[in-house]
Amino acid sequence: MAGFKHPFFTTYTTSLWIRFLRISLQSHKKLEDDLAKLGLTPPQFYVLATIGYAGRLPFGEIGAKMMVTVSNLTGIVDRLEDKNLVVRKRDEKDRRVVHVVLTDKGANLYKSTIPQFEKSVAQIFTGLSKPEQKELSAILRKLNLDATAN
Repeated sequence: MAGFKHPFFTTYTTSLWIRFLRISLQSHKKLEDDLAKLGLTPPQFYVLATIGYAGRLPFGEIGAKMMVTVSNLTGIVDRLEDKNLVVRKRDEKDRRVVHVVLTDKGANLYKSTIPQFEKSVAQIFTGLSKPEQKELSAILRKLNLDATAN
């Protein structure tokens, strides 16, 4: 039996998924390392970026955009509050709604972090030409639409 190799997976789509997962994990690790230099975790950065782009948002909307539960988001926002990067504010019309808002320090960090984040992301795709990047984007968009439709 030595020397005889059975395929790890028998379908091409499974092998394709493994490749997709591997690049996803590798790129996440690179971004995690780069963000750690700024004192942020990826989820903390995603909250800052979401609020920085959209402005004040209710907890539920941030959770939906990040695809995390509100209970998971609570811990992330707690740590951002501890760093004085965000504050919680109750909605004036509906006191049950809590918005998360960037502080001045959070807004400054968001603005300074975006170029560094984009540089890190660009490095992940340097092996692809611009046309290949556009093709990959179109394919991923299609997969995302198909996944959300099912």
